[in-house]
Amino acid sequence: MSKSRVIFAGAGPGAPDLLTLRTARALAAADLVIYAGSLVNPEVLKHCRQGCRLVDSAAIDLDEVIALIEKTVSKDERVVRLHTGDPSMYGAISEQMNRLDELAIEYEVIPGVSSVFAAAAALQCELTMPDLSQSLILTRTAGRTPMPDRETVANFAATGATMAFFLSAGNLETLAKELTAAGITPDTPAAVVYRASWSNQKIVRGSLKMIAAAAKDAGIRRQALLLVGRVLDRSGELSRLYDKHFSHGYRSRREDEFFVGNCALYAMSKTGLAKALELAGALPEADIFVPERILSTETAGNSGSTVRVQAFAEGRLSELLKQQWDSFSAHIFIAATGIAVRKIAPLLKSKTCDPAVVVCDENGASAISLVGGHIAGANRLARKIAAVTGGRAIITTATDIHNLLAFDELASRCGWRVRNPEMIKVFNAALLENRRIDVLLPPEQFTDFYQERKNLKLISSLSEAEAGYVVVYKQPVDQHPSAADSKKLILYLDDQHA
Repeated sequence: MSKSRVIFAGAGPGAPDLLTLRTARALAAADLVIYAGSLVNPEVLKHCRQGCRLVDSAAIDLDEVIALIEKTVSKDERVVRLHTGDPSMYGAISEQMNRLDELAIEYEVIPGVSSVFAAAAALQCELTMPDLSQSLILTRTAGRTPMPDRETVANFAATGATMAFFLSAGNLETLAKELTAAGITPDTPAAVVYRASWSNQKIVRGSLKMIAAAAKDAGIRRQALLLVGRVLDRSGELSRLYDKHFSHGYRSRREDEFFVGNCALYAMSKTGLAKALELAGALPEADIFVPERILSTETAGNSGSTVRVQAFAEGRLSELLKQQWDSFSAHIFIAATGIAVRKIAPLLKSKTCDPAVVVCDENGASAISLVGGHIAGANRLARKIAAVTGGRAIITTATDIHNLLAFDELASRCGWRVRNPEMIKVFNAALLENRRIDVLLPPEQFTDFYQERKNLKLISSLSEAEAGYVVVYKQPVDQHPSAADSKKLILYLDDQHA
């Protein structure tokens, strides 16, 4: 429930079920509702409780509106100033808020569904489409309220953006001529939507050249929007957003951001919990753990149906981590790095079996790969988290910072295992020192990951190995490092369950 005694709220475009839940709650708690006359659907007012006073603002001026608000607030009662659509668009709320500022009366604003979006929905169109328009201009023609000199129809038309004209239904013929004179071709798609989302909604479609006449024939003179733009015929290029090759934080196609496994996220504050919920949507499986003091029914209910938010007792994080250390592929701390280090230190075993550990700050500015960078995938997970938050992945493993794909990282990406992990450090050092390494790998893996590395040579059998370092995939491990040459160092890779 809002603490403000005065609320400016949007009633939406007309349909009562397009009212926001927040505005409905505000109406239910109000003692006085001042609403915008015939522009607000009477069905919306049914959310008001019995005994609430209703005042139609069409019959009163600004001074009277403010006087009503001041009198109601002085009695410690609640006021909702209900505007049509979204109050920030031609709502005349600035002058009211200025007066309330002078009176030191606190207020808040609740947005509403604008009629422009209800009109777009009625037209079944997207107002921005690739190659056609990536901008939307919301404007009006001059009436009793003049337009600033720089905000002319010609200036707006020159952008080529989709245009939506409010409060201009009685001036369509002149407006169409001005748009044509400004360079918009007469055949450009246009539409007029009267009382968008109301039960008596009307839609008129056509070209810019004929739209004014068509609207006149339909009897439309007011309470209508004009939309102009090529987007109305949906002829633009396909969006890249859902292209199967397009990558973003929540659907990454990048090898270096690919992570599979279940993740435990630990948040120590409400801000951290909000960040954890944001990250959970991008992770394959996620459970969130928070101290009991910050978990409320409201927060848990907002977590989404696929994310579990669980509370742990104060001071029991170490015990919780110990219980589930091996049950998760990754542990993500939305907290200070020091907290994570102290909590995981007693649980660490080895780089070949420890889960990934990543630390992310509450703002999402940094995602730090702390443990399990390659085999457990913490480096990739840190990059994935940074892609979601818009922050920076902090990776300190030497091969990564020199843009080299370590062989244990290769194994992890391919779902392989390293059979002699004691050699990982030796071979990663050889990579960093640019030493000659022969690799007996599937050709596709070599092409994908090492084609450009001049110090790596693809071989087809172990007998071809000439370098002192050899990486082999699916080869028998002899008691000797190599049956061919005991001086060779060999890193053995194999399938995960071989």
